[in-house]
Amino acid sequence: MDQNPIIPQQRFIRSVILLLCMGTLLLACLRVIGQGYFPTDDALRHVAMVVSGKSWAEILVVRPEMTMDSHPGWHAVLSGFQTLTGADKTLLLNFSVMFLFLAFTLPPVFYFRRSEVWIATLALSAVFFFGPVYRLFYGRPYITSMVLILLFCFILERIRDKKRPWAELAVLASVTALATWIHGTWYLFTLPLLALVLARQWRVFGLMSGAMSLGVIFGAMLTGHPLAFLHQMLFHALEAFAKNDLARQLVGEFQPFSGEAIVFFLVGGLLLWRRVRGEWDNRVVDNPIFYLVVIGWIMGFFAARFWSDWAWPALAFWIAREIQAVLEHYTDSFSWKRLALATVFCLVLLLSVTNDYGSRWSGVVSEWPNIENKEHRPWLPEPGGILYNDNMYLFYQVFYNNPHGPWRYTLGFEPIWMTADNLKIFRNIQLTRGKKESYLPWVKKMTAKDRMILISGAKPKVEGLEWHEVTPTVWSGKLMPEKQ
Repeated sequence: MDQNPIIPQQRFIRSVILLLCMGTLLLACLRVIGQGYFPTDDALRHVAMVVSGKSWAEILVVRPEMTMDSHPGWHAVLSGFQTLTGADKTLLLNFSVMFLFLAFTLPPVFYFRRSEVWIATLALSAVFFFGPVYRLFYGRPYITSMVLILLFCFILERIRDKKRPWAELAVLASVTALATWIHGTWYLFTLPLLALVLARQWRVFGLMSGAMSLGVIFGAMLTGHPLAFLHQMLFHALEAFAKNDLARQLVGEFQPFSGEAIVFFLVGGLLLWRRVRGEWDNRVVDNPIFYLVVIGWIMGFFAARFWSDWAWPALAFWIAREIQAVLEHYTDSFSWKRLALATVFCLVLLLSVTNDYGSRWSGVVSEWPNIENKEHRPWLPEPGGILYNDNMYLFYQVFYNNPHGPWRYTLGFEPIWMTADNLKIFRNIQLTRGKKESYLPWVKKMTAKDRMILISGAKPKVEGLEWHEVTPTVWSGKLMPEKQ
């Protein structure tokens, strides 16, 4: 007979809350996918590349400096999953969304003393600034870098307080290697290290710098061409911000963000609440995690991804820890009140994330040109031809629907991968907002094998091409007989 009748109740409440939090995250992801959610950008091209079995040089008309795949690790993961399961494109896409969403959202459930504080934090983000939460469903490998930021937050104090934190450093080096191999933005791993410098935690800075440097080296070695890979990724980033006239010419996530002013009220409210409770401590803001939030937020005015991919994960951890302090002040660890609150948090998260506001999850998937459609085939490039396009969204969709298409694209997932002459033409198209004259240099380069495919509500006015609306608003142009 159990001598302490409270213990079974404690175990029950703790287990129920843990299962409730895990189930909420899994159900939220399944519910989103179940509504027909279909990522619209890079997740499509990652899946299509794996299905195609081609290199980027066989898919795109690329500049000579781009010699390697930027995400070899992620493509290896997708290829492995496809080999094990025989997955088709749809299953690969769903796997991308679910695997990466859970890779970020599940670990904190086990880290915090009160699992529900992480659920509450995600719910707050979903209600007040949904953007970062929405990006967790993009099915793109940048989420592995967000996981690295969470790990940085998890092990920071353990490395600081332990004399020999070798296990923690080994884990940090391993995850850094995976993030380098899968995502490749190794140069941005300096952001958490900069936060350590601002917090004057020199010993931790030295230990983490060493571990992350080893991780980057090992991750680059996994690609088979470490020096070329490290150089290309840095070159890609520098060129992406150098080869444009206006911010609007950059891809959306490289453009500045608006500042998310609501963050000030949320953070300020939590700090005020801490002072009212009489638990103020300068270390709440004078620490690397908070500094990382500030760094990422400021740099968000340069490129929005600094906020969503680097500042927000650190902010989410910081908020979760503050909520945990509040709950531990007002509720017992194993009370029924705690279980009731956890249930409310889970319900709010589930409803706030999975509701189909603005058809964000159930948006109708448009029909796109498909090589298997006999009526579409004449309006797609012939074998060895080139598809001239001015829209990355079109590339994602057409490539996903035609992974084995025997042609190449002028514009793919990043303009900076274009050859110098094609990039110059594309930037002029952007600058003139698509005036018909700006397309003429491409028309002059086209052969009978090539097609120009544009998204337009009306027939394009680009001269020299015979136009046909292949699918609604998707127009394909080929050289007129006298031009061939």
